[in-house]
Amino acid sequence: MTARLNRAARCAAAVLAVIAVGAGATACNSSDSSSSKAASSASSEAKGAADGAGKEVSGVKVDKMAQKGSRTDAINSTSAAASSGSERCHTGGLDYSWGLPHGGAPDMAAHNQQTAGIKLENNSGSTCTLHGFPGVRLISESGETWDLRRSGVEPTTVTLKPGEAASVPLDLLPVKRDLKDTKPFLVDKVMLTPPDETSHVTLDWPYGGAILDQSGATRPGTFVNPVAQG
Repeated sequence: MTARLNRAARCAAAVLAVIAVGAGATACNSSDSSSSKAASSASSEAKGAADGAGKEVSGVKVDKMAQKGSRTDAINSTSAAASSGSERCHTGGLDYSWGLPHGGAPDMAAHNQQTAGIKLENNSGSTCTLHGFPGVRLISESGETWDLRRSGVEPTTVTLKPGEAASVPLDLLPVKRDLKDTKPFLVDKVMLTPPDETSHVTLDWPYGGAILDQSGATRPGTFVNPVAQG
């Protein structure tokens, strides 16, 4: 009888040991699974953060920011030149002059919006690209400055072979100098910084007249457009 009880006790102890081991294994598996899920989640979150960081510096976002501001260093997307296989055009590799692709000049005696153009010709000896908005600062005869806002036009990449030219269209709103209840801005010089560059050139204003001073306006009638072909 005692032998049978001892044998039953040993069997019960073995069963309990097996159950304990099984429970321990299940807990470990559960812990491993949670760790794996946590690691997977952390990896996904890290990837998402990395993707988000990439979007933060994407060309689209930066361009939209530039349209809201009035910077003169004209920082835009720096990926355009890389994607085209050509280096971007640098300030010193361009020649600058006034003129529209199809000729003509703004009528500064008009009462409606006019267009002037700055020509950028590639004299670098190699193909280069321009993409985005240049920085444009008007300087008045009295030394006042006005950093032009950007239009809502979507920029495109312009590729220039040696000797080819692009243009920067400026939309202007002329005004009579002596018109009552208006403030004329008498342009003397124009400072231009090509897209993605930090150095600038200064051109004399050749058209005379005056522009309606809307330097503090949210939607002025005088603004700069992105670089265009021709």
